[in-house]
Amino acid sequence: MEKEGPPPEYSPSCSNNGGHPNDVYGDGVVTADIVQEHNPPPAYDDIFVRTVSPVRRERSCGEPYYRDDRNLWEKLHDWFEMSILQQIIWLLVLAFSLSYIAYGLKYSGSCSVKKYNKKGKMIDNNDITGLMQAEGGVLCATVLFVLMVRLLILRDNRRTQRKLKIDLEGQKKCGGYLFFIGMGLYIANFGLCIGGATNIMNLYTQETNTTVRCDSEFYDFYYHAKIGELVVLMPYAAYIIFSLVFMMSIQKQWFIRRKLRRWAKLLDADQDGVISQDDMMKTNEKLERLRKLVGARQMALSASKQKKWWDDNVFKRGPGKDIHVEEYVTFMEGTLGTGPPHDRANKIRPVVKKWFDFFTTEEYMKKKLILGEEDFVKFWTILDKGDDESHYKRMYIKHFPSPLSMGDIMEDFVAFLSHPDFFDEYSNRVFNVVKHRPEGTCCKL
Repeated sequence: MEKEGPPPEYSPSCSNNGGHPNDVYGDGVVTADIVQEHNPPPAYDDIFVRTVSPVRRERSCGEPYYRDDRNLWEKLHDWFEMSILQQIIWLLVLAFSLSYIAYGLKYSGSCSVKKYNKKGKMIDNNDITGLMQAEGGVLCATVLFVLMVRLLILRDNRRTQRKLKIDLEGQKKCGGYLFFIGMGLYIANFGLCIGGATNIMNLYTQETNTTVRCDSEFYDFYYHAKIGELVVLMPYAAYIIFSLVFMMSIQKQWFIRRKLRRWAKLLDADQDGVISQDDMMKTNEKLERLRKLVGARQMALSASKQKKWWDDNVFKRGPGKDIHVEEYVTFMEGTLGTGPPHDRANKIRPVVKKWFDFFTTEEYMKKKLILGEEDFVKFWTILDKGDDESHYKRMYIKHFPSPLSMGDIMEDFVAFLSHPDFFDEYSNRVFNVVKHRPEGTCCKL
């Protein structure tokens, strides 16, 4: 055997003790330190067991289903509804109401405008202090009403028991009554605010045949308080009126389009924004898993019927041709039209029913078998895969009344695709389960 000589000595320039700007020094010499730095030896246990961690796919705001798709108005509206600014406004309204009541009682009858006819007979006696007390009372009632409604909403959001289906109709009527009471209070406040401002600011510019008697301290307070009230309340009143009169119908269009986009997400298996043949096969696999979970259909729906549903209801550019999600949403909007909700529901119900035929049957749904929490969570975990199980449990308690059957879920899907009322619980059940909830600041305003 040939005897090996001693290892070559590296020059100081090749040493790795003091750092190295490049991996190779001199004439292509690579130090041992550099080799270990770039390719460290495995640990002893790794020689026998090597566990490969799965790569978690991060969702970015640029993906079609995981970005905040609200427009500027919706972002401002949502921010204002939950902002401290609105709480400050209501505290100021409460301060105005209490001060109006206090000053109105303190100076009761000390500020009035009397009108006389040509014969000197009094025909009108306008008590400004009484008007001030009435305005303060209505303002105070409005604040208490708003507080009561918010406490009811807070209690509903924090409840841990499901609602009963038999109670929903009564609760819906109660909500309608509260809406009309609130609108009545808002209109009364608007009228009294304008009436009070007109009386106090034009107090000393009255026409002939009138006498004005008013305490100077009361006049100064009411005059300046009314200016402050107009500055605080008029922008808020304009916001409410603009929302109800001009934005309500537009917001319904935005809402139904957003719901259709979430429906497309359930069909777009790889969630790349294009519904393809591969998405069809993967989605059909999910529906097959649902069939085995539900246990209603013993045999899978035939491949020809499955493909026919996709060609008739999804691939509108031609059988088997891929379709972009926005193009599909536009097609669905045209199919539903702009009629009343029940007409839109009648148009979409056959589509939803045939989609449910993938994993259940009409006979099974007619039995109205109760769907428990565990099966509900499994159903959405297979179908949506968007959140953890705790989310589906919360949605089950908060939005789906008892008792719940598969037929009820089908009708909820019909409402999901047809009802544009964003304030209606029936329209929001499925949407609340599948809607995107931005977590990062990049998705928020």
